[in-house]
Amino acid sequence: MRRRNRNAGDDGGGLDSLLDTMTNVVGILVMVLIATQLGVKDAVKRISDSEVVDPEAVADAQEKLKLTQEEQQVIEAQLADLDSPDDQTVQIKLADLRRRMDTTRQQVQQEKQKANQFAMKIEEDRRKAAAAEKALAELANLEKDKDKLKNELLAALETEATKKSQLADTPLPQAPPPKVVTLPDPRPAPDGAKAVMFLCANNKIYPIAADDWRTTIRKQAEFVVRSRSLDRGPAVGVDKERLFAEFKKGARQRRDDFFELELYASGIYPRIRFTPKKNAGATIKEVLNPRSRFQKILRSVDGSKYYARFIVLPDSYEVYLAARAVATQRNLLAGWDPQGDGYAFTTHLGGPILFGPKPPPNPNAKPAPPAKPANVID
Repeated sequence: MRRRNRNAGDDGGGLDSLLDTMTNVVGILVMVLIATQLGVKDAVKRISDSEVVDPEAVADAQEKLKLTQEEQQVIEAQLADLDSPDDQTVQIKLADLRRRMDTTRQQVQQEKQKANQFAMKIEEDRRKAAAAEKALAELANLEKDKDKLKNELLAALETEATKKSQLADTPLPQAPPPKVVTLPDPRPAPDGAKAVMFLCANNKIYPIAADDWRTTIRKQAEFVVRSRSLDRGPAVGVDKERLFAEFKKGARQRRDDFFELELYASGIYPRIRFTPKKNAGATIKEVLNPRSRFQKILRSVDGSKYYARFIVLPDSYEVYLAARAVATQRNLLAGWDPQGDGYAFTTHLGGPILFGPKPPPNPNAKPAPPAKPANVID
């Protein structure tokens, strides 16, 4: 059979494959036909050579021959169709195959699009289902919260009703008497008037005998320095460590009813610190009691020579107001000095004791102008 060139393009390649397939089929049919004819001839020869001829066998052989001839005719007809296919017929078949392939591709593409659309719809439905399940779960939680809030509201309403009932049965409390607070009028103390100091701490009143203790402690310190030879000269000063140690040994001789007394150094100068005792001091009740020690102290103060000076810490404003009212009743001038937490009353010791060389005077220093009287009363 005539074969086409394989390099004629894609259409020639498809035709060559079709012709090869047809050739293989024709070859197979020819081989079947030859095998059939050989089988029939062999059967006829065996029948003719046998001594006894069976009519049924002859009829059967003739029937097989007839069928074989019919099959031969069918095969020859098929071979006639396959012998010489022209190019036009092959082109038509190839065109038909391409059309069918294109149609099939389009159908496949359409089916893919439909499948994608279905997949997208399924995914959207899944998201909607998940959102619906979440909404249902939230709704269930809201129902639980709603029941809980309802119970809490009922309990709150019951509590409110109980409180209202109790409030209706409770008599109105009497308001405490108003406190009269005099607005401060800062001004200097009268000429020659001295301050009697009070510390308001721990919501108590502590009288401060600063002048008396300053004189006593200075004399004791000077005696210790002389007797123990603690003064090491102007260039070095007094041995403060040994002085403080000797000062602590004589603490029993310096008992104050209201304060613990401590000698300490501030630079080269000695000072005294007054720390209030917690179990001492006058409470508000004692301040208001006419027979209390505090009021006895105020009665002993000469109002023409002294005035009261209250140092007030933040926790002792109430006791200060009570003490200030008593001072006003006694016609004793008074003023106050508010301080912050952690305040401690201290004062200088005075005298010749120094813990180092005294700084030389400044030759260029100008004399200080006379100080104006401080506004210590109000």
